[in-house]
Amino acid sequence: MSKKVTMDDIAEKLGISKNTVSLALRGMPGISESTRKVIEQTAREMGYTYKVSARKNTMARNLCLIIAKSTRDSIGFFSYVQLGIEDEAKKNNLNTIIHYYDENVQGFETPNCVKDGMVSGIITLGRISRETINCIVGYNLPVVMVDNYFDNLSMDYILTDNHSGGYAATEYLIDCGHTKIGFLGDISASISFYDRYQGFLKALRDRGIEINEGYSITDKKLEELPQEDITGLVNEIRTKAGLPTAFFCCNDAEAIVIIKVLKNIGVLVPNKISIIGFDDIENAANVTPELTTMRVQKEIMGKGAVCKLMEKLEQEIKSSEKILLSACLIKRNSVNRSDMAFHGSC
Repeated sequence: MSKKVTMDDIAEKLGISKNTVSLALRGMPGISESTRKVIEQTAREMGYTYKVSARKNTMARNLCLIIAKSTRDSIGFFSYVQLGIEDEAKKNNLNTIIHYYDENVQGFETPNCVKDGMVSGIITLGRISRETINCIVGYNLPVVMVDNYFDNLSMDYILTDNHSGGYAATEYLIDCGHTKIGFLGDISASISFYDRYQGFLKALRDRGIEINEGYSITDKKLEELPQEDITGLVNEIRTKAGLPTAFFCCNDAEAIVIIKVLKNIGVLVPNKISIIGFDDIENAANVTPELTTMRVQKEIMGKGAVCKLMEKLEQEIKSSEKILLSACLIKRNSVNRSDMAFHGSC
């Protein structure tokens, strides 16, 4: 009696992995047509047959979540987005394979699960380079990008409406009587920060308020600087333009840093300077004073990414969408009216 041919036999003959053979014979995505044809032809020649009924499930039950290590280390934001992704994936019987990569290392190393055709789709989370995303989309799998986008790349995005959120945060400060307002945060570090800054500028222009660039620091990430350097930057603003009555910070982490630095140099928040952040991380409610901020729908962003991926897989939709989720104002205690005679939230 001849020996029964197995997938291992086919894989050994072709010098490829058993997983690749399995995915090709089941008609799953992630395998090139040329490779699929070679595998199917070899299987026929060797007398291997694959049950047709098993081919009904044409979708690998895995997705790959690609995250830069710097994103992974961010406190209080991306972990909640990731939680939303994993929860929604589980509801849809999808396993989440997480791949962390070092964005400072030249050349992106594609995850093995993608190269071996083990996943049906890819979600990227946070900042990602053009070179990296070009490498990822080259595998012809559905890709959803979360919290990052490229103006000239048509694909699916799940984003916070950072421009409108920045506008709303600035408008709130203006409604509280502030006209001397600065922006804090490195706008080149993230497309989200840049969009928040553009919303900030638009709100000032729309309300007829002069934009004084001397009030702002837009080329440095304060949370990565020693406290003495931040103090020096604040004193430089004080010397050149005079301190503003309010700062809009690109995120809560920057806001918390500046609150502590201002306190150490005797400039109390909100008595002398009001502060508003963005994201509503957990620590925003634990700092003194509690931080007024814009709340981002972090877990919903993650869930939305999986839903969009499932939609692409099940309906084979070719068109792309940029989905914007609104941020909402959370009033706490770090913003006062600018007249200083009033010491409560406006």
